[in-house]
Amino acid sequence: MFDARTSEVLLHVLDRVIEQTRQAGISREDWSELGRALAVLTEAQTRSEERLSRVEGAVERLTEAQTRSEERLSRVEGAIERLTEAQARTDEQVRKLVEAQAHTEERVGRLEAAIERLTEAQTRTERAIEKLSQQVGGLSDTVGGDIEDIAYIVLYDVLKREFGWQVGVLRRSWQMWGKELEEIDVFGQASDPKQPGKAIWIVGEAKHNLTIADVKRFVRRVERARQHLTGEVFPVCFCYRARPEVQQMVKEAGIHLVFSYGRFG
Repeated sequence: MFDARTSEVLLHVLDRVIEQTRQAGISREDWSELGRALAVLTEAQTRSEERLSRVEGAVERLTEAQTRSEERLSRVEGAIERLTEAQARTDEQVRKLVEAQAHTEERVGRLEAAIERLTEAQTRTERAIEKLSQQVGGLSDTVGGDIEDIAYIVLYDVLKREFGWQVGVLRRSWQMWGKELEEIDVFGQASDPKQPGKAIWIVGEAKHNLTIADVKRFVRRVERARQHLTGEVFPVCFCYRARPEVQQMVKEAGIHLVFSYGRFG
């Protein structure tokens, strides 16, 4: 369809054409042919407009598709940008983990070196302790021997001074008071002038520091001595020191206690 302006122009043109054809003597058949030509032209114009409309519709759809494509592209670009940022953060985390791993390996290396040094020090310490133990063992034997020598002298004087006894030689002795030999720290014989002919056996335990375990073991030894010796058994513990509970236990067992300074406990 033509718009109003175009139609008006066409009608004006047709009027002039009709007037000129009339003057030129154009026949009705000529007019019919012209009408058919105009109809064909009109139909072609209509088809052109339809095609133009379809083209415009296609263009519009392409424009919308392009818009959608651009929107999708924008979203894809945004996603790519976010992925790039995430990858950058991941790379940074990986870098930090690598650095942390390196630091950890350094610390582990230092720790292993420290453990190695501690192991070597422990080995040296164990050797020193073993050597010290040997020295202490030797010292214990020396101290043990010394205290027994002192016990012989002190007990001799104490028994003679306190009881007026005649005391024989006091010494270390081995006695068979059971199935096995027993080592007695202080052993000897004494006599009381007030009771002539009565044998008194000195059975003693000499310790630097007298303990409850020592007393319990000595009590059993005294019992065996009384079973095998004829006469009176005089049990006595000699020591440098003894805790109060140990002294009480000695007293309750009926055993005499003499300290290194020469007095009964």
